Amino acid sequence: MRTLTRAVKRNDIGGEPLPAVFDTFGKNKIVIRRSEVSMIAGQPGAGKSTLALALALRMQVPTLYICADTNAHTMAMRLLSMITGKSQDESEVLLQNPEQIRPELAKAGHLFWSFESAPSLDDLDEEVQAFEEVWGIPPELIVLDNLSDLASDGGEEWSGLRSAMKEIKFLARETNAAVLVLHHTSEAFDKGPCPPRAALQGKVAQLPAL
Repeated sequence: MRTLTRAVKRNDIGGEPLPAVFDTFGKNKIVIRRSEVSMIAGQPGAGKSTLALALALRMQVPTLYICADTNAHTMAMRLLSMITGKSQDESEVLLQNPEQIRPELAKAGHLFWSFESAPSLDDLDEEVQAFEEVWGIPPELIVLDNLSDLASDGGEEWSGLRSAMKEIKFLARETNAAVLVLHHTSEAFDKGPCPPRAALQGKVAQLPAL
C-alpha cells in the first residue's frame, strides 16, 4: 500500500506514453500508453496487422510481437517493404537473398517474435519471461496478433475472450508494458469504414483503455 504522491515518484508507475509515430494519431489524441491495454479492431483483411507492425517498427522500443495470425515469411516481407519502401512483391524477391537483406532487417532489431499459431496465456507469460531473461528488462510494447488466436481453456468462446482480456490487463500492469491487442469485429456491420464498439467479437470493449 502506498500514497499516490509516493507512487508517482517511481519511473515505472504506468501510463507513460510510447513515442508518437503518426501525426494523425497525435492530432486525434490517440496515445498508446505503458501499463495499459490498447486494441486495434476491424474486420478480417482490414489492415490491423499492417498498422500494428508499422507502429512497432516506428516506435523503436523493445517489443515482443506475438504473431499467431500471420506466418514469419509474410511478416518479413511486410517489414522489409516498410523499411526499404519497395513493394511487397519486390520485397518477397529480396527475401530469397538473406545476406543482402540482413542489414535492412537489422533496422528492426528492437522487434522480437513468437510465431506460435495458438498460444495460451501460459505461453504468453513464458515469452515475456524469456524476453526478460535474455535482455534484463521486460518489453515496453507487447503486440498480440490476434486475440481470437489465443488458445482458450476449453470453455465457451466468448467467455474465454473476456477471461483472456482480464489476464492481458494484469500482464500490462505487472510488466508496465503497453499491450496492443488486435481483434476481429463482426462482418455483419458494414456501414462506414469503422465498425462500432458493439461489433467487437465477444463484446470485449470494457477493458482496453484505448
